[in-house]
Amino acid sequence: MGDEENLHKVEYLDTPDGLPDETNWIKRAGKAKVTYPNESTFEGIFDAERIKQGPGVYIWMAPGPDDDETPVEKARYEGNYVDGMRTGLGRMVYPNGDTYEGEFFENKMQGEGSYTYKKTNDIYSGTWVNNKKQGEGRYEFGQDTSILNGVWENGQMVTGMWELKKQGTYKGDFERSRPLGQGRFSFANGLYQDGMFVKEKVPEEEEETVEEGEEPKPPRVEW
Repeated sequence: MGDEENLHKVEYLDTPDGLPDETNWIKRAGKAKVTYPNESTFEGIFDAERIKQGPGVYIWMAPGPDDDETPVEKARYEGNYVDGMRTGLGRMVYPNGDTYEGEFFENKMQGEGSYTYKKTNDIYSGTWVNNKKQGEGRYEFGQDTSILNGVWENGQMVTGMWELKKQGTYKGDFERSRPLGQGRFSFANGLYQDGMFVKEKVPEEEEETVEEGEEPKPPRVEW
């Protein structure tokens, strides 16, 4: 999400007498609260070039349910800025209620961080690159508390372990976070079974097509 550029009101909060210094432009370095025309706000530090630096809070606002109602909070970022961009440690609440807490780089999730999906209560904790899961990570499903723990590439797990609550584990290769290839099921009673997940043979007329811009669906597999 981008920050608004047009200013509506600027209140400097670091005046010697403690009283806000109100203007309609960023006239100097210091701590200020900026209110934009759509009622979104930023409170934090500006440098001599009038660029956000250091800790800050940006709140995106949206129109209320009715045109005459007070705007409501749409999204929120609390964390560090470098050269006007979200960089360093921070916490983001997105418009759909999802939250991310961890490292950012140039407005994107990058580094170590934890993402919680509000709709399902799923949680991914691990490394990110360019807004996608990449590297070591752990994904816990909120509904059944099963866990995917392994190596992720381009947002999907490619190898690792699937932990099934009170049932056992599966360890092996994955495609789009679904088991595919050689692997082992280890059951809660101590038994195990080695085998291979292969893609199902799907009749041509049942094959799923991928529209332009859509991501491919996980493969249909059988043990």
